[in-house]
Amino acid sequence: MTTQSYPLKRAIRNGLLMAVVVGGVTHFQGSEAPEVMTSMLFTFGIVTPALWLSYRFTQKLLQRQRHKSD
Repeated sequence: MTTQSYPLKRAIRNGLLMAVVVGGVTHFQGSEAPEVMTSMLFTFGIVTPALWLSYRFTQKLLQRQRHKSD
């Protein structure tokens, strides 16, 4: 796995997981199926890019720290 694709794959995986959790909670609260699916879609659409940016930023910080210690 390349270091460039790792943050994206990780963000997609975690975004999907969070979307499923939000969908489960929304369903548990008694919402209809279209509302559950919409909540899941919006959660995935908002959380995944945020996670990707966060993971990418963290990866750059770690690379800088490694270069300083070398």
